[in-house]
Amino acid sequence: MKFVYSLLFCLFSLAGFGQQPIYKEFEVDSVTTPKGGMSYLIVFLQTNLRKSIQAESEGIGGRVLVQGVVEPDGHITEVKLLKSLRPDLDREALRVFGLFNAWKPAQKGGIAVRQRVMYPVVFGRNAPFPYENGQRTDYFGTDMKRTTDVAAATYKQVTPVDSLGIPNGDMLIYEQKGTRWSKINRLTLIRQKARNVDSLTRIAETVGYHNNQGLWTNYVYDLASDGTLVGKTLYVAPERYPTRYHSNGLVAESSQEENGRTMTTSWYPNGQIRQIRLDAGSFNNQYKLERVQNYWTADGQHLVIDGSGKMTYESMRTSYTDPSRQVVYTERGEYLDGLQQDLWTGAYADGSFGYEELYDRGKLQSGKAHTGSKEPVTYTVNEQLPEFPGGMPGLGRFISDNLRYPPDAQRAGQQGQVIVSFTVCTDGTLCDYEVLKSVSGSIDQEALRVVKRSSGKWKPGIQRGEPVRVKYHMPLNFTLTN
Repeated sequence: MKFVYSLLFCLFSLAGFGQQPIYKEFEVDSVTTPKGGMSYLIVFLQTNLRKSIQAESEGIGGRVLVQGVVEPDGHITEVKLLKSLRPDLDREALRVFGLFNAWKPAQKGGIAVRQRVMYPVVFGRNAPFPYENGQRTDYFGTDMKRTTDVAAATYKQVTPVDSLGIPNGDMLIYEQKGTRWSKINRLTLIRQKARNVDSLTRIAETVGYHNNQGLWTNYVYDLASDGTLVGKTLYVAPERYPTRYHSNGLVAESSQEENGRTMTTSWYPNGQIRQIRLDAGSFNNQYKLERVQNYWTADGQHLVIDGSGKMTYESMRTSYTDPSRQVVYTERGEYLDGLQQDLWTGAYADGSFGYEELYDRGKLQSGKAHTGSKEPVTYTVNEQLPEFPGGMPGLGRFISDNLRYPPDAQRAGQQGQVIVSFTVCTDGTLCDYEVLKSVSGSIDQEALRVVKRSSGKWKPGIQRGEPVRVKYHMPLNFTLTN
């Protein structure tokens, strides 16, 4: 009987919670607002809204009016459509608005209450383009800039895409000659399978196109094993601008060019803005921080304001001692004018790695790190790229002394640039060889032979005093002379 009574009381309590009144804006003492301010909600929406390929091809823009109820804990419920634009964009507006759960709740009589909100979700207009039978067509002038004036176009690019605009077939490139379009190039769709699907990155396949140098070009997409979009990267040589997604489909991090530098903005899975920073280059395929402008906690506390403040930063990393485990990595320190200042510490939750570093306006003064049970190492430089003896001039001499032009390639008049990818391991040996850009079978094999001959001669990359594996791309030119 006591059990039945407790159960009935529980049901009554839940029902009572569900019956809490929903207030309108003018009925509360302080209205609900997005944490960080309305401007950050606008940025969130514009970053996450994705048009269908059909809507994008038509250049459609406009407003979808939606409403929802912000609960006392700051998440949103009962998201509904009030004013339609078109069905596909209506669905997208409801999806994205319903995933923003970083609200400061309304207050009435000193307590948090439910409040109904209405908001216009805006889709910006874009330049339209032809889309028919699953193929997108883009036109370009002689300057290779995109144009909507077909009569003035010199080139056109035809790309098979899915409903979200992700390529799913070979790209054909045409040049206008007189009154006809003549095919001048075919870019094969590259589907690069991941050797191992990391539970953190979730990347199972990378899809995109290589340029004539055998390198990724334009947008390249990372997909999970179920086809879900995990990330995409815009390649504009020599820079790359990546975007990563949370498992719920929201953007986790996005980078773009800003006055000649890379600005990166990141968000928590609930839509709360996390960090705005400027990045400086990359090391081992990870961007380095140049300046942190702002940082917020998951519950909306603004810890770093205009470049100054103390923060605690948590992320998931692969354990140093057990690669099968993901552990929490916690870093603590202070920023001054966007630069690291005084003592910074970092530690993996399983104790497999930790560091202490002293900074003066972003410049490392000294550092000490430990990995597992090893003795701590000290350092004054955070990271160093792999280096061949004698630097680039030494590497050039080594290639020149060892490269041999294959006789069959000479007879066939074959020439061009081979790009070989490899990893410089922690002992200076090389592994994971891959030809990214091919010329011919014999020329490719000669390029690989010379690269492999350099194995063991490299000085490995260093990160926090310890050797690390670093990916490296090497171009080798084969040129015939009279």
